[in-house]
Amino acid sequence: MDCLAETLEKFRKVFGSEALVDVLHASPDKIEAHFHGNMCYTCGAYDYFEDFAYMYGECAGEEWAVESYHQNPDGTYTATLRPKRLLKTTKRHIKIIIDNRELNYHLET
Repeated sequence: MDCLAETLEKFRKVFGSEALVDVLHASPDKIEAHFHGNMCYTCGAYDYFEDFAYMYGECAGEEWAVESYHQNPDGTYTATLRPKRLLKTTKRHIKIIIDNRELNYHLET
């Protein structure tokens, strides 16, 4: 079993009732994944992206991290994961709804 399949299986066993993940694209140095499920309604959604990157890195033998993520219009998330050695910056999407008004911020660090 390759690392991606192993990580998907492990993630589903640990978080399957809260968070679901589908891989949209994978290459040796980049994974784009779609996260959905009950986790979309919590404030800790980012933790699931980090957990997936950590699990993948354990199998791959190299530390992986979240390069960027954004919340989709339907409330789900798309995250890009890469080996930590390749990350120069990280990008976060913050969406706030106040009085039925949506504010979107993109932070790069």
